[in-house]
Formats: sequence, C-alpha cells, structure tokens
Amino acid sequence: MDTLVICAGIEHSASASLWYTLYENNIVHTGHFKQSKYLKALEKSDNSIRSIFNKKAKMPFQPNRMNREVGNWSQEEWDDFFYEDFHIDRYIEYYKRVKEKTGFPIVGDFCQLNADLSEDFIIDIAPKLNSAFDVKIILLLRDPIRRWWHHSHCQGRGNEESHFKGELSDNCFYAEVYRKWRGSFPNIHAIIMEDFFSGHSDELSDFLGYPINNIHRNAFMDPKIPHYPELRCQWRSSARPIVFKDLTPELLEYGKEAFEWIYQDCQEEGIYPKYSLKSWYN
Repeated sequence: MDTLVICAGIEHSASASLWYTLYENNIVHTGHFKQSKYLKALEKSDNSIRSIFNKKAKMPFQPNRMNREVGNWSQEEWDDFFYEDFHIDRYIEYYKRVKEKTGFPIVGDFCQLNADLSEDFIIDIAPKLNSAFDVKIILLLRDPIRRWWHHSHCQGRGNEESHFKGELSDNCFYAEVYRKWRGSFPNIHAIIMEDFFSGHSDELSDFLGYPINNIHRNAFMDPKIPHYPELRCQWRSSARPIVFKDLTPELLEYGKEAFEWIYQDCQEEGIYPKYSLKSWYN
C-alpha cells in the first residue's frame, strides 16, 4: 500500500527545513507545492484556493514553495485537483498520481493548516484515507514560547508584546492537536524541532522506514535567525524581513505562566525534548 505522510503542523516550527530534508534524501514528495491547502479548503468549501493555485501556476519557480521535479502532468490531471469541485477522492487521486509520476517511495501533504482541521472533519475523512494509504502523521513542534513569540512578530508587527499576551491560537495547544489526529490515525510521530535539527534523526528514519543521511539547515536553530535564501518563510512575513526583538525577562515570565499547562500536557503525552533538554523553557 502507498504511504501518505500528513504533516499536521505546527507553523513556525521549521516545516520548510523538514520538507527540504525529506525531499533531498529522496523519501517524501509533496507534489507541485509544499502546501496544497486542499484539506482546509475541502473542510471550509473555500473556493479562494482556486485563484491562489492559478496564480502560483504562472509564477516562476520558487524553491521554498514548489518542487522542481514533478513528472509529466496533463492539463486534465492538473485541473482535476486544482480546479474541480473539492472532494476527498480527488485528494487521494492526486497523491496517487504524485507517487506514480515522481517515483518517490512516500508522498506527503505539508500544509501547516492541517493543524487547524476540526476533529469532526478528521474523523470524517479518515476511513477513505486509511483505505487508500498507509497514513503516517508527523507533528513538528518547537518550544511553545519561542514559537509564539515568532508568531507575534508575523501577526502583530509593531505590536508584538500585546499580541504575545493576547488570546492563544488553537495550534498553541500541541498535545490537543496530537490527540486530535491520533484518534483517527494512530500511526503518529511527534518531532521535536530542537532535537531533530541538532542531529537526532534516527527516530524519524525508523518511523518512515528510510534513512535520513543529511539534515537541511534551519534558521530557527540560530538565535540570530540568519537569512538563508531558500528559507525566506523563516525570516520574512508579508514579503518583508522580520526585525526580531529580544524576549524580555518580563515577557518570558509571562509566557512561562501562560504556557505552563501546555508544557505539562506535552510532557504527559511524551512529546517533549529528549536530547536538547534545555531547549524548551519549562
């Protein structure tokens, strides 16, 4: 049976670096784009995705968003996924075609919006996906406070502190996202960003069944967030470089209190650093 890997988030945790890693090691191919956003569009019946795909299709190659080698696709095959009515059967057929046309052993959906899918929707699509694929879920997690501080720079530009102290988004609750997906897809593996990108790739290799010989660089592993050209998504927002501010002691203490039970929930689920023990604040 073909294997489909669904990355269920979390955004701002270096999914682009993981995507590069699995592609460069000839393990996972995601089709035309890193993020198809198809499942979110299917759940919400959001037709705005059509104009996005049409625009992307006319863009020059963008290494942090697109795969260069996708095989030969007819216009009919392209239209079937990107322009016809949304349906889980079309999602399945698309990734079957990606497998056939690229020759990669595993196909994948790396849309970070997958973390936001409702539990009811996941339950609804699970029977067909599990019938068509050996589905493996990966959840990429970064220190909750540092990730939320990064998110605050992207969404609250100029008002980072107030955004940081504002209402937490659903994808802050890592263990809840983990349980939501595990309920329908028990073959799930949480990747701790700080562990994996410090060289501990054996667990993911075992989970996928293929060796990971090289790990792509990750700007988040350097406090200065270097501007790696192929990882613009890690240091830009709204097409502009992010000017990162230091997390003050006062904000850090606020974050520790606000996120305390999130850290505890992760520990109880066993989704916590094993090697980079001091990389998470709590």
